[in-house]
Amino acid sequence: METRITAKTFLMHVCPAPGISVAGAVAAGYPSPAEEELRDIISIDEYLITRRESSFLVKVSGDSMTGAGIMDGDMVIVEKGREPTNVDIVLAEVDGEWTMKYFIRKGKEIVLEVANPKYPTIRPRNELRLGGIITAVIRKYHL
Repeated sequence: METRITAKTFLMHVCPAPGISVAGAVAAGYPSPAEEELRDIISIDEYLITRRESSFLVKVSGDSMTGAGIMDGDMVIVEKGREPTNVDIVLAEVDGEWTMKYFIRKGKEIVLEVANPKYPTIRPRNELRLGGIITAVIRKYHL
């Protein structure tokens, strides 16, 4: 199922989160002793969001961006008002439908590239409007 975004997804807002303890770092490759001392306290929203006033959350539905590490059910943070560069992941309205894809400029042509080989590249026929750039993905493993 291709990643599609509906108008109701835009009703989510980024809300302040309480601070959470940072307990050091752990190797994700070869095992090494984890640092257990308390390092700092950070706010998840401050860590993930650069411009709160122009950011919002969208829940992902579909699998067209799995190659970019964005899965069905994830939440993404979208920042409005920034000009995308090649290979930014954008929220875009293409010919009346919202989607999330890689932004690729080829000369004067703009295409939206998927991150799943099951789906074709999107070439807008009539209209392309950018809703923002995806700046972070949030995945919850357990309820």
